[in-house]
Amino acid sequence: MRIAVEKTIKMYVAGQYVRSESGRTLAVSSGGRTVHVCRASRKDLRDSVENNRAAQPGWEKRSGYNRGQILYRLAEVLEGSAAGAPDEVAAAVDRAVHHAGWCDKITALLSTLNPVAAAYVNYSRVRPVGVVVLVPHPDDGLLGMVEALCVSAVMGNAATMFVPSSNAVAAAALCEALGTCDLPGGVVNVLTGDLQELVGAADKHDDIDAVWMARGALPEAVETAVEVASARMLKRVFLVDRAARAAGPTELARLSEVQTVWMSA
Repeated sequence: MRIAVEKTIKMYVAGQYVRSESGRTLAVSSGGRTVHVCRASRKDLRDSVENNRAAQPGWEKRSGYNRGQILYRLAEVLEGSAAGAPDEVAAAVDRAVHHAGWCDKITALLSTLNPVAAAYVNYSRVRPVGVVVLVPHPDDGLLGMVEALCVSAVMGNAATMFVPSSNAVAAAALCEALGTCDLPGGVVNVLTGDLQELVGAADKHDDIDAVWMARGALPEAVETAVEVASARMLKRVFLVDRAARAAGPTELARLSEVQTVWMSA
């Protein structure tokens, strides 16, 4: 009798497929068989955020046109993937194309030339907040993951996305697409495991600039605890709607900050 080879789904950090430093896994039933999903630890989060911080300046410096090309390439790769149901993949592809189109337009839309009653020119432009933790709603599946990573990437941020073990199979397919769509390593990292454990570790991490979380992804009491803990660390928390509707300019602007520049006329 042949012994089946059990699959272990790795995480995606710095453009590489990695196991948890703790060696922990979670058993998940998928397609009639059991797969093992890496369960990220606090050390894994620390390593991921350090990598995000190193990768973010380079991603911010890329032109909006180039960022759009890369997100469009992500859509191309997902189009040919077998992750999830065809309708789910199609929705995720359409969402990536939507956000790819915003990359070279959002800065012009949100920037302003400010009137000044002096011999100066004053203008405001948007810049990324920096390193973001993404918590899409588990029930949104692949679409929620693509929406979250695109919202962060469009604005020039680097992000670590938390995915529950129940969605690890779809996340694995997404990670394969990320690895082949020219996205620089570290711009989007994916950690799998227990959402509450990972969010609790993020609360205590002082080098995370913002938490982007879909409403209902975690119990309301946990959402409140995240807001309280983040306030102590001067960390921004954005509770957003689920992924049924794509984020528009107003929502995209939340993952940016305004920089005002004065120049002599």
